[in-house]
Amino acid sequence: MSKLKVTLSLDEALVGAVDAAVKREAAESRSAAVEEAIRLWQLEQRRQWLDRETEAYYRSQTASERREDHAWSKVAAKDAKRLWQE
Repeated sequence: MSKLKVTLSLDEALVGAVDAAVKREAAESRSAAVEEAIRLWQLEQRRQWLDRETEAYYRSQTASERREDHAWSKVAAKDAKRLWQE
């Protein structure tokens, strides 16, 4: 994967934490530490989006759809229990 060179202005304490991580070999370099932090942030953003979308889906269900979903949940739980007991 190609890399782009960028310039960032960061809080001095954050840079100190990154430098400490590099010094104790928790990261290869400042760039690697920042790249990993951004990757983790991106994953968290995706997780939060999925949580919001899932909640919106369930909140939008009609009473009939909620009953059907509950029935399917019971079937799935029963099958899962059976599989774990085998």
